[in-house]
Amino acid sequence: MLETALSGDIEGWARWTVTSHGAGTRARYEQVVDVRKPLLRRLAVPCRPVFRANHRLMMRAGAQGLARHLQAV
Repeated sequence: MLETALSGDIEGWARWTVTSHGAGTRARYEQVVDVRKPLLRRLAVPCRPVFRANHRLMMRAGAQGLARHLQAV
């Protein structure tokens, strides 16, 4: 397990937990945050679709990068 505290515009924590899963491995990502920056708080509801799409793209790019790395080693 790797866990880190987040501070700044958002505060909270993020955690990666790696466990065995059948013949392979499962990596689970969890995150709990509160938005602290006033502008982000005001934009949270009207911009939610954009923020969620950005998060999905970021996580997909991370998964692809991790897969490339694991194939190379």
